[in-house]
Amino acid sequence: MTDSPYLFTAAHHPLLQASDRLKVREAMSPFGIALRYQERAPGGPESGWCETGHSIFILSGRIRYQFDGHTVEAGPGDMLHIPAGPEHRHKPSVVGTDVVTYVLTEFE
Repeated sequence: MTDSPYLFTAAHHPLLQASDRLKVREAMSPFGIALRYQERAPGGPESGWCETGHSIFILSGRIRYQFDGHTVEAGPGDMLHIPAGPEHRHKPSVVGTDVVTYVLTEFE
């Protein structure tokens, strides 16, 4: 396999415990975008709002995103795109009792 700025081998990026409910495997691209695999456990929404942009692909479980004025739920095979900025601020939480696994990009 050749080195490439487009390939991120998962084994080179450990799965880290980011909080009591969140595990993250992250690679930072040379193009300024974080690529992440995440495992989110049940336990209520995050306490603070996130204003970072994301494109998300749900692998398993169900997740809810709370926005100002509405919520959206997504499950396996669903994709979401959340633009960056305070007008798109959001809080994720798990729906049900299963851990949610998903892949996302993170950008400003």
